Amino acid sequence: MYLKTAHITIPSLALLLAGATARPHNQNFPVLQVRNASITNETTSVSTSAGGDPEGWDTKALAALPKLDSARAQLSILNTEYPGHGVFIVHDEPREIPTVKVLFSKRVDSLDPGIIWDSTYRWYTYVVSSGTFTFAKIYNQDFLLGGRYYQYQDEITFVPVAKRNTVVNTSSWMANIDGELLVSGFTIPGTHDSASQVSRVSWLPELGGTQSSWIPDQLTKGIRFFDIRVGSDSNPLKLRHGKLELEGTADDVFMLFQEFLAANPTETVLCSIKWDYDGAGQPSNFESLLEALFIDGRHGEWYTSSTLPKLNEVRGKIVLLRRYSGSLGFYMDVSNNTPDHTDSTGQFRVQDMYSPSTLPNGTPDYNTKWNAVEKFLNTHPASNSTQLNLNFLSAVNIESVSVLYKPAVWANEINARMQTWLDTIESQTANLGIVAMDFPDVPGGDWSFSVKEMMTQSGQTLLRLSGQVKLIERLILTNFA
Repeated sequence: MYLKTAHITIPSLALLLAGATARPHNQNFPVLQVRNASITNETTSVSTSAGGDPEGWDTKALAALPKLDSARAQLSILNTEYPGHGVFIVHDEPREIPTVKVLFSKRVDSLDPGIIWDSTYRWYTYVVSSGTFTFAKIYNQDFLLGGRYYQYQDEITFVPVAKRNTVVNTSSWMANIDGELLVSGFTIPGTHDSASQVSRVSWLPELGGTQSSWIPDQLTKGIRFFDIRVGSDSNPLKLRHGKLELEGTADDVFMLFQEFLAANPTETVLCSIKWDYDGAGQPSNFESLLEALFIDGRHGEWYTSSTLPKLNEVRGKIVLLRRYSGSLGFYMDVSNNTPDHTDSTGQFRVQDMYSPSTLPNGTPDYNTKWNAVEKFLNTHPASNSTQLNLNFLSAVNIESVSVLYKPAVWANEINARMQTWLDTIESQTANLGIVAMDFPDVPGGDWSFSVKEMMTQSGQTLLRLSGQVKLIERLILTNFA
């Protein structure tokens, strides 16, 4: 096991409810910690009600609050008291809930302030251990969720949490990885075509966009493998995605890596660089242009050996993974559109089936792509493996002008299946190698308008996966028991 264990104090969330009595409240839990600093806090809580209600639950105080404030306060209390369970709060429509799955339920008639007069707004609140529930309608102010859950159309599935009370500091998660492990020896979340943020693709962004976040945001969210592709007649280091030119250059990206690593010296960045200019071969001075950036001191400290390093050797540094003709860095022999390729040395294995054919009815062949991904997951290497495994979750279909299944469409489906697969190893440790994704932050956040628009254009008007199930964090946690 590679996690440095510690004790931290998990505070109740501060609830400043009308009429509350202030008093300190702390509870100590032995937990698995994935960050260095402990958490301590004194909070203000509503007085405990009789009858076994959670700490902080006071029906009168909750009822006196405006409706949305009341629902949010209920959610805060229950998320704190039941950290490993699902919570849902719905307006005026009691649900038929299997009683064996309900740990707590309550009705609160809260205040609905009006322009002329006030009225009553009824909330039904439940805490469940797990299960799938159907909701007839979902409106923003009629529906609040907590815990870990999937959302598919009107179905909500709550998932039990094995690593309870585990907190991931995604900016410095490598601080708790054993530094004697090779960088191929533990799970590393990554992005495919990392620089192809939708807003930075000037032409056909719905086809060329693979990320909703720019590099600094990806770093902060825990991404440590970056797939950088470059090429241009005028500037060989211009960022690209195939035929599409992107805003910015490789040296812009390297400076962002340097800034992040200076602030987070426990981390390392694995940077794959590929010459990706269709119709033009790699120029003879390409490696020398890159090498000048590797040694100038402004674009980060680079590890350019052909052997894979231990983490301690490269904390604060950028590891060069080469996908161009040259001599520096660890060479990644990525075979074209293949479900499973191991290079001749046995040091590198990749799944990069990036364009499965469509099915006879013209729809994406999700199963073929997922089967390739899952095979890699199920045959993942041992801890501290000397073989670097790279598993791309990304795909795109360009069958014809009229048949375009864009990266966001594939990410919507394959990322959802990845979440489901991770449930099967929730309580285990596993070295999944590098898992490179399109739009990996979507399950834990919100799709940008442009991504939603391209989903709609492809006939998918509702995300399959949403809520608080964060894919990047879950991949990080596979490193810890």
